Amino acid sequence: MHRLDKGTSGALIVARDDVTHAALVKQFQSRKVQKTYLALLHGNVLEDSGRIELSVARDLQRRMRMTTRRDGRTARTDWRVILRFGSFTLVEAGLHTGRTHQIRVHFSAIGHPVVGDTLYGAPREIRMNDEKLPPLERNFLHALRIRFVHPVKGTPLDIRAPLPGDLRTFFVQLADRLRVDVDLIDATLKPYL
Repeated sequence: MHRLDKGTSGALIVARDDVTHAALVKQFQSRKVQKTYLALLHGNVLEDSGRIELSVARDLQRRMRMTTRRDGRTARTDWRVILRFGSFTLVEAGLHTGRTHQIRVHFSAIGHPVVGDTLYGAPREIRMNDEKLPPLERNFLHALRIRFVHPVKGTPLDIRAPLPGDLRTFFVQLADRLRVDVDLIDATLKPYL
């Protein structure tokens, strides 16, 4: 029904027959499917929440990338800060459109690329106190939740995917290097595990 970028983990919807597929397509087209992601960003995002409304289009210079251009397709990402620590911000992001690389492009465009996303401006390695953090090997982006109406029964469904171990481990290592209290990290991550 939809897809995740390479290196993004999380919840997906898969239709098992044509009737279900057609019903779900209608929900996606009418923007009734709610998608929520968890992302760790570089930099200290100053606002507690916000909305990014920038059109997204293929980058004409580097075809593997998308970019924000006026002649692109309308895209909207709402977000709220979960935790700020050091020079990083953990956010929950809600998609109202489903453009290719939308979250990655939007946060990069406002100067806060997703950790691990070297395609959109994140550094290849994170150094703290002259120590290199072990590489994440992917983007710190996780499709946390999908909400939609069951295509046959008509009942609301809320599908959640717990934060995978590699992202939790990276988050804890980063917090440890920043000397952030482990109890704060555990309390922050608890709803997402």
